Amino acid sequence: MDTSEAEQSEKGRQMKIPNLANSVFLLIVCVFGIIIISPLIVTDKTDMIILSSFLIAVTFATIIYASSRIDKMNLELEGKINELNLEKAEVENLVEKNSKIENALSSLISLFIAPKDVDMAIKEALQRTGQFCNCECNYLILIGKDENSLHMTCCWSQENSRDRKTMFENLNISSFPWLAERLHEKQILSISELCSLPNQATKEKNIMISRGVESLLIVPVDLDEKTIGFIGIENSDISDGFSDEWEQTLKILSELLGMAVQHKFFLNDLSLFKSLIDESNDFIFVIEPGKGTIIDVNETACHELGYSRDEFMKMSGDEVEKIFGGRFWEKYIQDICGDRFLDIDKTMIRKEGSSIPVEINVTFTDHENNSYALAIVRDVTKRKEIEENLKKTQERVELALKGADLGMWDWNLKTNELIYNERWAEMLDYEAREIKPKIASWMDLIHPEDIPAVKNNINLHLEDKTPFFESEFRMQNKNKSWQWILTRGKVVEWTNINEPFRLAGTTMDTSERKKFEEELRHSNELKDLFTDIMRHDLLNPAGNVKGFTDLLLELEDNEKNKKLLNNIKRNNDKLIEMIEIAAKFAKLESVEDIRLERMDIGAILRNVIEQFEHKLEDKQMTLELRAKGTYHSMLNPIIEEIFVNFISNAIKYSPEGTPIIVDVVDTNYHWKVEVADFGEGIPDDDKPLVFDRFKRVNKRGVKGTGLGLAIVKRIAEIVGGEVGVEDNPEGQGSKFWVKLKKYSGDTFYNEPENISQEETLPPTSLRQMPPIRP
Repeated sequence: MDTSEAEQSEKGRQMKIPNLANSVFLLIVCVFGIIIISPLIVTDKTDMIILSSFLIAVTFATIIYASSRIDKMNLELEGKINELNLEKAEVENLVEKNSKIENALSSLISLFIAPKDVDMAIKEALQRTGQFCNCECNYLILIGKDENSLHMTCCWSQENSRDRKTMFENLNISSFPWLAERLHEKQILSISELCSLPNQATKEKNIMISRGVESLLIVPVDLDEKTIGFIGIENSDISDGFSDEWEQTLKILSELLGMAVQHKFFLNDLSLFKSLIDESNDFIFVIEPGKGTIIDVNETACHELGYSRDEFMKMSGDEVEKIFGGRFWEKYIQDICGDRFLDIDKTMIRKEGSSIPVEINVTFTDHENNSYALAIVRDVTKRKEIEENLKKTQERVELALKGADLGMWDWNLKTNELIYNERWAEMLDYEAREIKPKIASWMDLIHPEDIPAVKNNINLHLEDKTPFFESEFRMQNKNKSWQWILTRGKVVEWTNINEPFRLAGTTMDTSERKKFEEELRHSNELKDLFTDIMRHDLLNPAGNVKGFTDLLLELEDNEKNKKLLNNIKRNNDKLIEMIEIAAKFAKLESVEDIRLERMDIGAILRNVIEQFEHKLEDKQMTLELRAKGTYHSMLNPIIEEIFVNFISNAIKYSPEGTPIIVDVVDTNYHWKVEVADFGEGIPDDDKPLVFDRFKRVNKRGVKGTGLGLAIVKRIAEIVGGEVGVEDNPEGQGSKFWVKLKKYSGDTFYNEPENISQEETLPPTSLRQMPPIRP
């Protein structure tokens, strides 16, 4: 018992009526009673004796009653004194507790009065809270934006606390369903014992056991009426005696930390905003219009213009005007242009004197009775270059369109607006202003029979079934006549949901071409008719002449007449050859595709050579076939004409007794069939001409049409080959060659583009190319 309690006990004893005083009081009463009744006792009267005895009994009864009453009052008084002592102790304890809470609140509030470091203030607040709660550890946890993750912002623990994980460390809110529901209801949770947890909190209970948490206080932290986190207090003294005072204290702590977190968010946002401004590609200035001085500037402006921030801040209005090339912050400009305006053609001067083309976006604003001008300056050097390049490109496009006599159109698929240039309207003898800029105006001019096909072609492209839109149709011009128009276009812009938005393209007046095609069709018909005439109406009489000439030669004995008949026969044979060659060339000219099949070049050459045995004997010439193997390629039997022509020319244009060499060379991707002679050769200037029609190189003693090698070239083109001529490397003469693609199975071998025609790779460098099927 302390000193104050002893004093209270002493005062209690002093206030009691002692038993000794009671005894003395009774003795005095008895003495006085005896003195009073003694005269009655000594009398001999019976009634007096009875009265005396009665009085004595009454006196003693009174004395006994008074004594018991006094004892009872003493006991009641002692009980009240004890109760008063207890109440006083409770009041003193409550006063002490409230004083402690007030001191703690004052201490916490002082931390958040203009804090220099919010994080340090939060940490200090948790430390002080932990000390007056006498807890093992406490912490501030914020809920992530996904409303599931938990981020421990700050944590405090006793120095002598054991090394363990806190309740929520490395866990998500989904791990605490019961606690999460309480947090959502913004309730302060006090878990003094594990057994106090309800059955729904099984997960929470297991985590508390595994992490050594015996008691837990959870205080929600709200911001703008939304729970953003909570304060956790583990193993504290107040969990057992949690009261309304503590609840109010923790609510105040929650509000303080909520405001601190809000302040921290604000500082982070402010820091981010400042960083974004400093890292902006634009130059940003804040100018005081009254003085024309700069009161703030971002880092980009300092770096690009060559001044430091201090140099900008110390500049006078005249110096600022020199940099900007004007005083856009003046009041009269604001009156004319308003609080916001954009100057798109300005120039700023760097510190070293060079200029920058810029555009300046100016905003005037008032803040706390002060006026400011915000200038956002954008360097448009690159944009100017792009605009200049775009202008040049547009000029080139316009020149190209004008040179190609093309009209241009641009169709907005959402608004059906159609933009077109002057040439588009001029094709139909209109002026651009005479045709409404709508797609319906265009459709109205198309021939009714052609509209379905046009719309179908457009839809096929819009549905991404064709790479571009192309259609040729008739349109009615201003003179009400129909002319042919060829239109090509392509989707050039899509919406956010990947739907076609713009379709642009060109138009061409093809009326002349249509007319020419009709004339060409008629000419081809005439050519076919002429070819038929040559092959039938001319070839038949020539054949008759040949037959009669051969018959006369057999019957004629006169040498002079035979000589004349031989001249007739020779010229008639030449006529027949010319007719056949001309008909053959006309047929080849109209061939665009031909059926190819797998053939052996070696076998074809051997068959062709057999046809020239008599002519070789007549000129006493030899023909050496060096190619002995098989050389497969996808060909058509018409390929034989190439070999026939090469060998025939070699015999015609070579001296008697000279050899002819035929070979097949492997050039990795092609078979190169070569026919070399030892004749006069062909001058280099004439080599490019020998395969052109009617460009026959002059050969003495031999007459020809010049169509033979033209036919060779055309056949080579049809089967995908190429032809050429070069000097005979083995001596005088020429070497004619044709290159034909190799074939293996279903595969052609194609020569890579980066390997020249003359280059020969070793066989090991061969590679198979993608198949080209006939």
